Formats: sequence, C-alpha cells, structure tokens
Amino acid sequence: MRSLSVCIATYNNSDTIKRALDSINSLADEIVVLDSQSTDGTREIVNEYHEAVIYDYEFKGFADMFRTAAEKASNEWVLFVDADEEVKEALAHEIRVTLDEPSDDAYRAEKQNRMWGQWMHATHKPRPILARKQALSWDDSLVGEEWKVRDGFTSDELRNPIHHYAYDDIDEYLEKWTRYTAADALDECKAGYTPSIPKYYIKGIAAFWYRYIYEKAILDGWQGLFFATMSGVFYPVVDAKIRHIQTIQKQNEDWEEWWIDTKL
Repeated sequence: MRSLSVCIATYNNSDTIKRALDSINSLADEIVVLDSQSTDGTREIVNEYHEAVIYDYEFKGFADMFRTAAEKASNEWVLFVDADEEVKEALAHEIRVTLDEPSDDAYRAEKQNRMWGQWMHATHKPRPILARKQALSWDDSLVGEEWKVRDGFTSDELRNPIHHYAYDDIDEYLEKWTRYTAADALDECKAGYTPSIPKYYIKGIAAFWYRYIYEKAILDGWQGLFFATMSGVFYPVVDAKIRHIQTIQKQNEDWEEWWIDTKL
C-alpha cells in the first residue's frame, strides 16, 4: 500500500476528533492537522497520536484550508477527513485495496449524514476524498467549496461512504446555517451577482423538492422535512442578505471586513 497522509482541520472538536482519529489511525503513515486555535482540549487529544503533526492555522476559507493541508502532507497520496467524520472499516478496507494498485488519480465518496439522532437518506454530492495531492484543486468560496479533479487526471468513485456526524443539536445547526447564508451572500456579491426574487426564490423551491424527493429526505420523518425546508429557505435568505450588504456598501467603505467580522 502506498504511503498515505491523512489531512484533518480542527477547531474545538474535542467531542468528535478522537473518533475521527481512531478510524484512520491504522491507515495513516502521517496525520496532518490544521488547528485554528482550539481551546477545548482538541490539541491535547491530537497529541496522543504519534503520527499526528499539528500546524497552527488562521482560517481564511475552506478552499485555502484544504490547499494548505495538502501542501503540508509529505506523501503523494492524501485522504481528507473532517473532524466530525469517521472512516468505517468497509471504507478503510476499500482504501487499502485501492492504494495497493491505484488505477486512477482521485477517488470520490458519498457522505452519509447523521442528524438529530438518525442516519439520513440524503447524502452530499460525492467529492474526491482520496487522491494524489497534485490532482486536486478547490475554488475560493468561503463555504460550499467545490472540489475539482484537475484536467489530465483521472477519477473514480468508491463504493463505501464516509460517515458524517453532522448535528445533534438544532441550535448548533441554525447557528452554522446562519453563518453559511452570510458567507454565501458575500461570495455572491463579490462575484457581481445582484438580488433577484426569481433566481433565489425559485432556486429555493427547487432545492427543497430536490432534497425532499430526489434525495429521499421524505423517508426521514421530521428530520428530513426540517432539513429539506432549511435547504430551500437558504436561498431566499441569501437574497435578503445580498440586499443588506448593498445597503452597508453605501454606508461603510470597509463593508467587507465588517461583514466578515460581525456575520462570520
């Protein structure tokens, strides 16, 4: 099996990081941890793993974070695992077999989500989690970063998902959801987009039905209905926050810095 660097970013993840590290410890020849000044004991837990090396990281966006982690990795092959994720044995075995004789340069995996007490049918779009580090690139969005396999590199999909312990607490979800709408509004403004009721409200309706029907959230009880509803409402809220930003732009020349400091 080729040597493997596992890349993890942390910020106050003491409640989940041990599970994540235990799940990849037998796979990793090196664990690269980017920590954004955790104060809850996360760093102390990471230090218990001799393969792990902690780097201080000032958060500048998810795309920058992933690029930085890949640059810190000393091996050609990297595996990206979030601090609230777990590599179950079926996926770990598939990774070992894949790295014995890799036929492609990058491998995507679905993310199986656990929310509010149950595993959900709805999954994230498969993203490349295992790759030669030179094969991947990321856009510069603050959130919702797009994982890309560079031109000239090949990719395939792993059969097994990575397990994501997303939310146990509704307030935690709403807090993060609020920050994500603010970040998305900022990205839209910087890209030159303007408020549009047809665009953002129709997109919201489509997002609800896509999540609820196509991704089978309808089978997940109240959790699925709530998740689909918040997915749909996301876009009208982004529209409203773009309008808020436009008001601030007229009053404050340092509007972008103010928005980041107060909303993110």
